[in-house]
Amino acid sequence: MRAVLGAALTVGTVVTTAVPAAFADTTTVAEDQVELTSFRHDFVMRLALRDAMPEVRAEAWNALRSNAGEAALVDFLAVGYPNAKTRAAQRIDRNYKYIKRVNDFSLTGSAVRATSSRALVDTPAAQAEYVQSGHAKAQELDRVNNNRYEEKLARLAQEDHDYVAQLAANDPGTQVRAAANRALATGGETGIGLFFKYYWGIGADLDNEAFRRNTADQNDVWHSKIRSLTEAALAAEKAERESSSELARKARADAIAAWREIESQSGQSSVDWLAEKAKADSQAASWASVAAHARAAQTEQDWAAVLARANQGNTSWADEAEWALQQANSWRSIAAQARLSVLAALDRGQGDD
Repeated sequence: MRAVLGAALTVGTVVTTAVPAAFADTTTVAEDQVELTSFRHDFVMRLALRDAMPEVRAEAWNALRSNAGEAALVDFLAVGYPNAKTRAAQRIDRNYKYIKRVNDFSLTGSAVRATSSRALVDTPAAQAEYVQSGHAKAQELDRVNNNRYEEKLARLAQEDHDYVAQLAANDPGTQVRAAANRALATGGETGIGLFFKYYWGIGADLDNEAFRRNTADQNDVWHSKIRSLTEAALAAEKAERESSSELARKARADAIAAWREIESQSGQSSVDWLAEKAKADSQAASWASVAAHARAAQTEQDWAAVLARANQGNTSWADEAEWALQQANSWRSIAAQARLSVLAALDRGQGDD
């Protein structure tokens, strides 16, 4: 029943069977209304295409391909999505513990020690790859080189040190700033060299993944709230149609309260999404600046790799900003439709006085 109700929910829509004339005359549905069904489909499609967790991607695709249609999407968001995240969290925890054990019992100076140390601070996807193949590759290197691992780093110039200090102070990414500060704190060339070779990219991936995870969770929370409130509003309007006198007035008041709460909550979500857009815009601009620096840099760091990463980062964050703007507009439209429903209910109440 919950899935059937959810599939039918549309902000601003009112069922019009056997309604009093006064009710029918004041009930309007905008042709360009924003439906929760459309929102659901776009959100689930984004999870299927871009979520970092394979469990979520697979579950989202199953919902999109299901013959149950909209009901499958409703069920996915209510049950499948949280269950998939739980399974992913369990897998991530297992992988981390495995890598930690590998690192704890590895030999100092070995390839296993070096690679597992990096894997411990990397993304869950990178950790999964390390468990599946990276550990074995490191073991083979240690077998060939008798557990002696030497990292080949580019010669460091003062300009490189200064640039890392700039990133430590000003980069918009929390993880990039933290990695840059750790590199500076080592007080030697090796730490900064490793930052350029590994930890800058790791920090950037972590920042991007955190943004996507936080915004996905935020959208899931807002959708759950609005769906619940919409069910309450539609139920109250149904009670209003089927009642008379004082009972109808009370039901109408309940509907108005629910629609007003939807308007408030959706409006706040729109504001929150604009804040997320600002974060993504800042990241895109930062990576554009990195690309410009990489093109002009004359030191021995691998600036070609940095430029490739910067161009990819600029494009990726610009996409995130566009998605955030779309979400802000969607929630703003939902708020506007809720306001229309409030006005329609107030019009219906004019005859009570």
